Amino acid sequence: MKEMETTKQLDQLVDDYRHGVLTRRAFMKGAAALGVTASAAGSMLAAGSVAHADGHVQKGGTLREGYDLDFSKHDPITTNWYDPAFFAIYEAILTNTPDGGDAPQLATGWSMADDGMQYRFDIDPSRTFHSGKPANAAAVADYLKTFKSLSFIATLAAAVDNYTSEGDQLVINMKNPWVGTLGPHKTGYFRISCTDTWREAGADKSTTYGTELADGTGPFTHEEWVPGSHVLVKRWEDYPGSNTPWFENQGKAHVDAVRWTFIPEASQRAVQLENGDIDTLKGPAPQDVSRLESNPDITVYRFPEWSGYILTLNQDHSELFGDVNVRRALAHLIDRDAMRDIVFFGDAVSTPGPLPPTDRTYDPIVEKLISYNPDAAAKIMSDAGWALNSDGIWEKDGTVMSFEFVAQAESINEAVATVVASMLREGGFDAQLNIADRAVLFEKQATPGRDAAPMTLFYWLWPIPIDVLNLFVNSVTIPFPNMSRANSPAIDKAMSDWQQAGDAEAGQAAASAFQKAYCEEVPYVSTVTRNAVFAKRNNVHGWQPTLWNLYPYYNDVWIEK
Repeated sequence: MKEMETTKQLDQLVDDYRHGVLTRRAFMKGAAALGVTASAAGSMLAAGSVAHADGHVQKGGTLREGYDLDFSKHDPITTNWYDPAFFAIYEAILTNTPDGGDAPQLATGWSMADDGMQYRFDIDPSRTFHSGKPANAAAVADYLKTFKSLSFIATLAAAVDNYTSEGDQLVINMKNPWVGTLGPHKTGYFRISCTDTWREAGADKSTTYGTELADGTGPFTHEEWVPGSHVLVKRWEDYPGSNTPWFENQGKAHVDAVRWTFIPEASQRAVQLENGDIDTLKGPAPQDVSRLESNPDITVYRFPEWSGYILTLNQDHSELFGDVNVRRALAHLIDRDAMRDIVFFGDAVSTPGPLPPTDRTYDPIVEKLISYNPDAAAKIMSDAGWALNSDGIWEKDGTVMSFEFVAQAESINEAVATVVASMLREGGFDAQLNIADRAVLFEKQATPGRDAAPMTLFYWLWPIPIDVLNLFVNSVTIPFPNMSRANSPAIDKAMSDWQQAGDAEAGQAAASAFQKAYCEEVPYVSTVTRNAVFAKRNNVHGWQPTLWNLYPYYNDVWIEK
């Protein structure tokens, strides 16, 4: 058994080295730790290279991937979430390397002005979209200008003044130098689609773009989008190749197609992978991870995730959550360590503040300001004039702290919500759980005024936490995605300071100010940050999840038959 595990670890080391996750030095160090001599380790690397040089890659087949969420439409401009298919259909101007650096994708190169007020990206004038329409610098600028004018997500790059093109260059002109400029432009929402095709498809709420068709520059084309069931993309035979240097395969994709299947019941995800019904998987049930790790036919990838489960507190219901004391008390009732252990079997981390503890700008001050403390919560409520009624629920001036609590119909979300409701009930808050599908959840969050749910559970996922959290707390994004309708001058100022930070020092100061203001105002309640867990059958090669990109790319993937 030990020998089998060592072999599995060596295979993973080779795979990580080949896909740029490990340097040669790191590979050699890891191999030595497993008892492999330097000469043997060198031979392993050479053998791997020769195998690919000799054409060992097998073409064809459909990669079948299990997914833990229902699917949002494939339209970066109007979608409310981006799923893995975005990484197959679309390309961004840049992407993250496996270690978090910057790498070209649609762009072939880029530069920044010395004063930080302008960025230039070289775009190959011969590139086209799937439709055959030009994907030159003018088309890229057209998309980004349209996106900036129509999507609330564009506020993630509020420091950008405008997008334009000059010859074969995309030009980004800034309102002010910003240390975070490149980050959002590497994410799923900023992936380049053909605006002409988008307009032709309707460009409004009745559009068929993103459901019946999509038009990007990625190695796969949109084929099927069936919410609640699956998504299918097929290899683009005319794909001209990738500019991303850490991809081993610079040409068209190896596999014929990729099919993602939504598996709402978490307990079934690992079973389907073990049975060979799917080839790869995102988000197995936490209790199944150790079993997958012990399976010699499966490789598990696990690393901290840029994500969090939050409780929105809708202040349009002012009698409930308009008082900051109520919000502070509620934050003290969440036993985050218990949630980590009960729901995630330890595969998560307690998150009292807005940012995950692994974030570069995380400030430990949040751990002193928000903690699990039911006694403190009870004192806060009593001091604010609330009293427990005969049912053990807080009541004040005829208002009973009983309210609708909406969560998405998916196993892990339901488990988190159930634990939260139990913890709150013990503390005198009657959160009446309503499990709804994804579309209903978003409707309950976005509806203006008191028709919106007082509380919802929301799972956010974004590779630059402070950017996306700005959307949830900034007063300019009321009513959605500021689902709590929070309006805090201190938070707004911290977010403005972040988007005007010209260097890392100013960025950290703004991030710390935001975290402190969050703990004082409690616009929503953070709970835990789970680990990202992916798994694959070992006959799948080139499928490499990394910390810095939310989903794997599919350029290198091939299936050994």
